[in-house]
Amino acid sequence: KQWYQRRVAITAGELKMEESEHKLVIDALKDVNDPKRKCYQLVGGVLIQRTIEEVQPNLENNAAKINALISTLDKNLDSKAKELIDFKEKHGIKVKGEDN
Repeated sequence: KQWYQRRVAITAGELKMEESEHKLVIDALKDVNDPKRKCYQLVGGVLIQRTIEEVQPNLENNAAKINALISTLDKNLDSKAKELIDFKEKHGIKVKGEDN
């Protein structure tokens, strides 16, 4: 169960970095006054030329979805941590080096 917790924590961390990257780009695009200005978006490893007005809604939507996924992973992580603690207490398991 601990490997599962580690994997979920790593995934949540990666998603948090991706979310912050999305927010940086969204903030940078808000300062641009010309919605028809060309910009480039990386989609599935392919760089695509679009306009800001096409890209910005997609970025905001993706950032919202990433945020929702992070929340779900955090709740899952908390649930699994509680499960692990309850299991240890139920069976009297003590791990060497863990503070109690």
